[in-house]
Amino acid sequence: MADLEELKRKRDQLTARIQAAEARQRAGQKKEDDRVKVLVGAALLDHIKQRGSLQPLDHAGLLSVMAEFLNRPGDRKAVLGESGCGSEAFTRLTRSQSRHTQGATSR
Repeated sequence: MADLEELKRKRDQLTARIQAAEARQRAGQKKEDDRVKVLVGAALLDHIKQRGSLQPLDHAGLLSVMAEFLNRPGDRKAVLGESGCGSEAFTRLTRSQSRHTQGATSR
């Protein structure tokens, strides 16, 4: 019986460690998302200020605006990623709403 109790205690500790790691991961992802949102908003406001209006942008157009606006290496990496095709956070935030809401409606 002592072995079973010890295993249950270890399982509970491991579950708590997993939950803490997942919470840290979610917090880090939110921080990345918030940074990208601020940078995209600043770039779009600058774009409107310079051109007087904002034409509808597709994904490639938004990447182009961001590439033109961002000059700090850390900001470029946060938004554009290593390849320049969009970071993981940028892609997560700009993916099609139809795919995003489809999962919510099928629940």
